[in-house]
Amino acid sequence: MRRMGVRWGRMVTDLSQVEQAASAGFDFVHPVNDLVTSLAEAHFQQQKRRIRDGAPPFEVCGVPLPADVRVTQKGFNIYVWTEHLNSAVSRMAELGCRKLVWSDGRARVLPVEGATAGNRDQVLQFLYLLCAAAAQFDMTVLVEPLGPRRTNFLNTMKETGDFLSQVRVENLSGVISLRELAPIGLSPSELRAFRPLIGHVQMDNPRCYEGARICPRPGDGYDYLPFVQALKDMGYSQEISLPSDADAGGLEYCRGMWEQ
Repeated sequence: MRRMGVRWGRMVTDLSQVEQAASAGFDFVHPVNDLVTSLAEAHFQQQKRRIRDGAPPFEVCGVPLPADVRVTQKGFNIYVWTEHLNSAVSRMAELGCRKLVWSDGRARVLPVEGATAGNRDQVLQFLYLLCAAAAQFDMTVLVEPLGPRRTNFLNTMKETGDFLSQVRVENLSGVISLRELAPIGLSPSELRAFRPLIGHVQMDNPRCYEGARICPRPGDGYDYLPFVQALKDMGYSQEISLPSDADAGGLEYCRGMWEQ
């Protein structure tokens, strides 16, 4: 039984993890890098066939920008990237993508000195065009507020909500990660106030904040129930992504907490 329609996915960074996610029983996969856009055509067609045959779709994807691209960098020309975004989003749609998650804080870092209005405007333009590309396939773009160690822009839910409202499109919202709650100054009990801004959830061990995302496990010393209960209390009924190290045991543990 999956209460309120919650579906569970696994973040992946390569094709071998896609196969593992399917074997472990995940409902979808969540490529966090440029995996989809970098797939050779033969591998891309292979994944399409697998999904048609019932394999988990690539339902949630990272925003399709190379890791070294900085949207706020001087000289960044969004129109140069428009064709790339349109092509990448179209490809993701063929693999079942419905959500584009932007969790790369480095891509939106503002200059530490001088005026930043122009840099902020570049982010607005980028999000507007990305949302336009996504809207063609009924996708939602989701921006994650991140702590100050990861970026210096969009560090709280309120700041993120206020900024996203300037884009003035319907398919733009936010995403939260358990490991980012404390860094952005938010407790589980405060989630309900931001329910309209929570379009996706990533559940990870917050004690591993400095390193890679780690899947919750029994006996890892963290009490996940207040976070899970807060999501249930506010009626969250969408998808939850677990980190790339999640396996059948991690999925069972997290799903069990939800179903208590």
